Amino acid sequence: MFPSTQIHTLDCHCIKCHNSHQKSSYAAKRTESRHNKRARVEGIRIFENTAMRNMDVDTEVIPTSRSDSVEAMDGQANSPFLDAASMFDNDRDDNDFDDNVEDEVNEIEIEDFNSEDPFAAPDMPENEVHQFIAIFTVLFASRHVVDKGAAVLIEFINNLLRIYDQDFQLPTSLAGLQKMTGFSAITKGIKIFVVCQDCHTVYQDIVSAPPRCVSSKLGARSACNCNLTKSISSGALVAKREYVYQSIKNTLSVFFRRPSFEAKILRGTIIDPMHNLFLGTSKRLMDRWIDEKTIGPEEFASMEKIAETMVLPRDYTTLTTKIGKGFSYMKADEWKSWVLVYSPVLLHGILPPLQFKNWMYFIDACRYYVKPSITFDEITTAHSLLEKFCNACNVDYTATILTCNMHLHLHLHECIRDFGPVYGYWLFGFERYNDILKNFKTNGKDGFEATYMKNFVQNAYKGDYVNAVLKSSSQIPFIHTLSKLVTTSIPAATVTTLSSRPFRLQAFVQGYTDPYNPPKGNEPLPPSTFPLKYKKPSVMDDSDYLHLLEYYQVTYNLPDLASYQDTSYNHPALDNQIIKLKSIDILGQHYRGTNNSTISRRSLVQAKFVGSNGNIILGFAGQIQYLFTHSFQLPPTHNLHLTRMVHDHQHVFAFIKWFCTSSDRSREDDGVEFCLPTFSPDSYHSIIPVHRILLEVATATIATSRNVSKMLVIPLPKKLYA
Repeated sequence: MFPSTQIHTLDCHCIKCHNSHQKSSYAAKRTESRHNKRARVEGIRIFENTAMRNMDVDTEVIPTSRSDSVEAMDGQANSPFLDAASMFDNDRDDNDFDDNVEDEVNEIEIEDFNSEDPFAAPDMPENEVHQFIAIFTVLFASRHVVDKGAAVLIEFINNLLRIYDQDFQLPTSLAGLQKMTGFSAITKGIKIFVVCQDCHTVYQDIVSAPPRCVSSKLGARSACNCNLTKSISSGALVAKREYVYQSIKNTLSVFFRRPSFEAKILRGTIIDPMHNLFLGTSKRLMDRWIDEKTIGPEEFASMEKIAETMVLPRDYTTLTTKIGKGFSYMKADEWKSWVLVYSPVLLHGILPPLQFKNWMYFIDACRYYVKPSITFDEITTAHSLLEKFCNACNVDYTATILTCNMHLHLHLHECIRDFGPVYGYWLFGFERYNDILKNFKTNGKDGFEATYMKNFVQNAYKGDYVNAVLKSSSQIPFIHTLSKLVTTSIPAATVTTLSSRPFRLQAFVQGYTDPYNPPKGNEPLPPSTFPLKYKKPSVMDDSDYLHLLEYYQVTYNLPDLASYQDTSYNHPALDNQIIKLKSIDILGQHYRGTNNSTISRRSLVQAKFVGSNGNIILGFAGQIQYLFTHSFQLPPTHNLHLTRMVHDHQHVFAFIKWFCTSSDRSREDDGVEFCLPTFSPDSYHSIIPVHRILLEVATATIATSRNVSKMLVIPLPKKLYA
């Protein structure tokens, strides 16, 4: 047997023991562990004090212990974390500082980002058509063609240029073409660093990095000595782990060239509404209801049965089987659909009345907060609703229901006031990029990070690139073609619209909120509303045409306006030619007709009408059958001289079948309305200007206790990207 001292003692080499006569000492295992822990803490304290004395810029510092190799420190110094010069071009020496730190800190001015054109292309041909050919080729190759195919494409285009006697040829290689057009400059800010897999030390690149890590861990006596490189099949050495870094300065130099970017910079720490509202409180309450057996398998089955009848707009995720399975593995967008669409319908009659009323406070607050455009009054209302919700939770449930996350509900109104609507910073976009990353196609070889970063940066800045290189007004027709090759929008200098008058947001909002002064249908719409290409004109159905004729007669007070079929009178006749639109997009709100199909997830809408007594404003739900434009010119003899002066002949309509109304008003307080699942007879009210569409709705079909089928209409927050 071994002596007990050999089992329970260790050779300690901490600083205190190292200073002894033997340069070490035997200590109990617990003592040796305590000595090393104290050494690590002391090392961190010494490093922080040293860093504070030598730091001349406000940059994040990663503590590292002393190394026996200067090369390791060089690798650290050139990492994006330690080297302010690599990020901000700060050329100051560490010894050039004095006591007045605030005066000596280098600040980046906005002009620093504007001094250099990130899309400079000095070799670009002067001929505008040749510029378009070069830009089209490089964008098309980056999106649809691999490198070898790009060479064939370039050769084909060069042959065409020779056939048509053009004195211009594209570079024969894709790299040369990217350099000539300035496209390669998009990714010039990407740097690749070598990272130690063990201690995470960062080295500048594969060339300057040593074969093995020479950095020492904090409190260790020797270097890490971890292999930094490996040999691949071709015999070349590649890094085992890389860190791909996109220059912040290069990124900001692009952003600051975008209009109004400086005024839109968000500073500070904000609350993510996605986690705070949907992944936080909604999930927590559902877990509580399940634990307390308020909702069980029987309730889940009945809710799933109703959920299968529900029709949602395309922007909302449908839930069917996950409800029946007890909300397992729910994602954030699914919780969002549950809160805004499903729960007001499905939880009614399931939860106790007071708990359901409290839950509706939460839903109503979310309906305000998720809007892309929100007023200060709406922010105040939503905050008041969340206050009621949190206070009621403290009464309806045990105190453990209240969490820090729920406390943050009461700070959301400050966050939105400071930073704007939630669409600017909630993490739904981040989650979608994760999905893109998951589905990103690679060749299965090394260097995925660099490949992904390069493609991501190119896709992010293609729109800015095209807008920067196409500067002449005569090149505007090219933008429509190039827009198909970029993933971001291209701001155009001039956009043609169907109206000769400028679009005004205030007048547009008044059009769908004030039924006493409804628009006629020829008022200006945003330029992005209409598709780039229209269908050919078609003849309107005769029965629908009669409603259109009556609409014009009532709207413009033209009782003598005649049908195109009536040729016996010398009165102006209404044309029956229309242009059908597949869909339209009004400030982010997308509408689509059924177009002879049974149902379309973007066709269910709501509009306001004045009641028969003239005092009550009612919201009617209906289904868009088709969207169309129609040209109507006021007769020359019309006495509305002022109207004729500003009249635009192009009108934009939706033909809508309205659902029959119900006298049941029992769910109005929940923001849900009853109607019958049948359509009312068509009339001239079926012809409605798209300006009057209030919002999209979801529907659910339920059966009453008397087995009468009814439809529930759930109005959804209106999108208005203004």
